[in-house]
Amino acid sequence: MEIREFDPRKMGDIPKDERPRERLLREGATALSNAELIAILLRTGVKGTNVHMLARAFCELFNNEFHTLTTFQQDALIEFLTKTRKDILPGLGVDKVTTLLAAMEFGRRVYKPSQEEMQSLKDPILRASQIANFMFSEVAYNAEENFWAIYLDAKQSIIHDKPYLITRGLDTHTLIDPKSIYKQACLVNATSVIVVHNHPSGDVTPSEADIRTTNHLIAAGKALGIPIKDHIIIGRANIPPHYASLRARNVCSF
Repeated sequence: MEIREFDPRKMGDIPKDERPRERLLREGATALSNAELIAILLRTGVKGTNVHMLARAFCELFNNEFHTLTTFQQDALIEFLTKTRKDILPGLGVDKVTTLLAAMEFGRRVYKPSQEEMQSLKDPILRASQIANFMFSEVAYNAEENFWAIYLDAKQSIIHDKPYLITRGLDTHTLIDPKSIYKQACLVNATSVIVVHNHPSGDVTPSEADIRTTNHLIAAGKALGIPIKDHIIIGRANIPPHYASLRARNVCSF
């Protein structure tokens, strides 16, 4: 469905059946522009700025690249939107920002596996698609490149309900230190490891640095008797393919 361009008119000048809420009910949420979706969340404008213009200013501030919102800690984002950028978002208060924060968290939880799905992950898993589903709510909207380890027991079941964060804000030109992975592996009595990192760009093609790092970790795992089973790269929800398995691509010496 084609998304209509932002309507520059004031909300009061737009016929009622063409306003964002009415269009959402009639055509579905996917038909709305980013600004129209934000306008629904904001509900009303502020003194001197109607909600349509406020929503457009919000979109322009982030250049419609909303994954950058995840680079902020909550308090920092509130400060940024309500005080630091008052020149662009005049009068935007904490009440409206908390609505946006709630929407962001709800969107993240939509991708979080259900309790039933989490329980099924207690069964032996090695398929890359299962690992990708397990990880997606953690990594899909991160604006920085992070690196995780998933530890498996002797039955090839995931030991913990959450992946173990190894490095935040990864510099892909720097090798991951195996000690940071295998120290935790020993603490939880893992018998093997699956490593995961994200590509915020959405392109899951492994880089030369990715392949070099993986082979370095594989060699360390073989020496310690705790092998690396796979390295999964996670992309973005709106850019297929959403993940890549380096084992499946046969680019490393597993």
